[in-house]
Amino acid sequence: MSVANLAYIHISETEQGSWSNFGANILGLMPIERPDFNDHSFLKMDYAPFRILVSTAEQGQMLGCGWDMGSKENYQAMIAKLEAANATVTAGDAQGAKLRCVTEYASSNDPSGNPFEIFYGRTTTVECDVPFVSPVGIDKFVTGDMGLGHAVIPAPLTEETHAFYIDTMGFGMSDDLRMPPPADGAPELRIIFMHASNSRHHSLALANFPHPVGIVHMMFEVTSIDEVGACLDRVNQANVPIMSTLGRHCNDNMLSFYSVGPGGIAVEFGYDGLQIDDWSQFPPTESTEGDFWGHAYQPMPT
Repeated sequence: MSVANLAYIHISETEQGSWSNFGANILGLMPIERPDFNDHSFLKMDYAPFRILVSTAEQGQMLGCGWDMGSKENYQAMIAKLEAANATVTAGDAQGAKLRCVTEYASSNDPSGNPFEIFYGRTTTVECDVPFVSPVGIDKFVTGDMGLGHAVIPAPLTEETHAFYIDTMGFGMSDDLRMPPPADGAPELRIIFMHASNSRHHSLALANFPHPVGIVHMMFEVTSIDEVGACLDRVNQANVPIMSTLGRHCNDNMLSFYSVGPGGIAVEFGYDGLQIDDWSQFPPTESTEGDFWGHAYQPMPT
C-alpha cells in the first residue's frame, strides 16, 4: 500500500484569476469555471476534473499536494499508518470533497510542516467533465496513471521528513542528489527524489532548505521538445521571470526550463522525463551533478 500518484496541487494567489491567466496563456492549461465555487480557480490538463486548485489568500503559497491512494482500502490503511506515526489527521467534510472532486479526503502535515492531502475516488462535475482543450494548442500533457507531474517541497528537517515519506507514506527512493554549498557558509545542497506507485522517475522531491512559498517548484511534462520551446517563447514574450534556463537533468533525463508564476510559485516545464517500468529492477542512485548541461539558475527579482 502506497501513494498511486500526485493527482492535484492546491495553491493560493493574492489576485483571483492571476493563475488562470498564467496557466492558460503561458502553460497551456485549461481554466474551468465552477459557479458553486466561484471564489476558486481550477486548471485542467487532461481527463481529470482539474489538476491545479487555486484559492485566494493574502500570500501566494503551497496549500497541499493531493495524493491519490487508488482505493478506499488503501486510503483507510494510510490514515491508520499516519495516526500510528503520531501525525495529526483531519478528515475532510462533504463541501471540501466536492471542491476537490473526490469521494473522501483527509489532510495532514509532514515533519517539516508541509501540508498534504490523501484521498480516494476522483469525481467530476458538469463543468469539469469536458475534453481537455489547451488554449495555446498543446496536444496533451504526460499524465495518466503517473499523475500531473511532480512537486519539490522544502524539508529543513530533511532526515525526519525523508523517513516519513518512505516509512509511513510508502514512497520509494529514486535518487539522492548532493551538491556543494551554493554560497560560503551555507550547507551542502541536497535534494531527495522519490517515486510513487507509477513509472514516473519522481513524483515528490525534498529540498534541504526552507522556502517562502512552501514549494520549490511543480513540474508539468509535454510530449515534444517543440512544446517546451513554444512555452519558453511565451514566457519571454510575456516577460515572465525565468528561474532557470533550458537544460537537461542527469537523474530523470528531463529537458526543461523553469519560470516563476504568480505569487513566486515556480514551474518546471519539460519533456522526455525518465520512466521506470519495473522499480524492483531499478537501484536508487546517488548523484553529485544535477545537469548534463544548462539549467543556469537566475537571480530572482525582489
